[in-house]
Amino acid sequence: MVKRLFILLFSVLLFSCETEIFDFKTRNLSNAIVVYGEVSNVPGPSHFRINYTSGYTAYDATQFYGEAVEKAKVVLFKDATEEIVLKEIKPGVYQTPNGFVGKIGSTYQLKIKTADGLEILSSMEKLIAPASFSQMDYQFVPAEKVEDMRFDIKLKIKDTKNVEDFYFVKRQDFIQFLTTCPPPPPPPAPVPACNCKCWQAPPNSQPNLLNDFLTDGQELSLEVKPVNFHDFTDWIVQFDLYHVSNAYYTYWKRLEEQRQIGGGLFDKIPAQVLGNLTCTSNPDQQVLGYFLVAGRSKNRLKIDRFNGIPDEYYQKLVQYVEFNNIRFKDYVLWDCRNAAWVPYNLGFNLPE
Repeated sequence: MVKRLFILLFSVLLFSCETEIFDFKTRNLSNAIVVYGEVSNVPGPSHFRINYTSGYTAYDATQFYGEAVEKAKVVLFKDATEEIVLKEIKPGVYQTPNGFVGKIGSTYQLKIKTADGLEILSSMEKLIAPASFSQMDYQFVPAEKVEDMRFDIKLKIKDTKNVEDFYFVKRQDFIQFLTTCPPPPPPPAPVPACNCKCWQAPPNSQPNLLNDFLTDGQELSLEVKPVNFHDFTDWIVQFDLYHVSNAYYTYWKRLEEQRQIGGGLFDKIPAQVLGNLTCTSNPDQQVLGYFLVAGRSKNRLKIDRFNGIPDEYYQKLVQYVEFNNIRFKDYVLWDCRNAAWVPYNLGFNLPE
């Protein structure tokens, strides 16, 4: 009897804690404007992308990209006085004049006025001097299986002493691939040129973030994903090192925290991460993205997956390449640019 009364009392207390909410409001971000572009000391032109977000639908793939904001007036202000007008080169993409270069020590501000009258303004951002890598090399790591062989990349940044520094590093890989050419035609027919070496560039959207907290003035080591030994073609890794502000570092730090939320009980509550842009004409208009102004250095590391490899491991690789049809021997063609089955095929040349 006592047990039943306890259960009844607990149930009453449990249900009495419910509160019905009548004024709960959600915010629809499907019409938010997304802005992204950068100014650096690297010669331009610089590009700015402006678009609306939109709701996902499986029946319209274009919804994934969002609607472009066209016919906007986009202006860069340098040191609050000089105006640099951007030109729309394709829907929603705006470009600075050719040869534009950001000046170290100057401040920049972005102003946008859309065709329907919305005015968007960024905060004033100062261009910090670029940093550089003090070490950039790699080392072959052997293993029993080809799948486990790799090249470890070693990167170090020389930090400035007595200055609070923040770094943002983007990576882009360029991987050479080979295709199999068809058998030549019987004579006297001429043999077509066989262009079998091309490049692919798989996307990498996850940056590396570093700061010099507790390591001021020292060399900062950067841990990056290694390069595999699944082939012996060339592999080039480009690292763009940005010397950024605390605000931009914090912005990306929060984005990474949001991305890594796994839905656990003690995870942070997801929240919209706002950048340094606001709509001055309509406070209710949501503006996402970031106007980046930073010192930048672009570096490329060529990894030679052919020379200097011990013969024992190289022979294992040759068997691996043949067994896994790395050369696409079942899809012969004269020109590797037509290899549509290779994703992100760049053709013969790498971008500048």
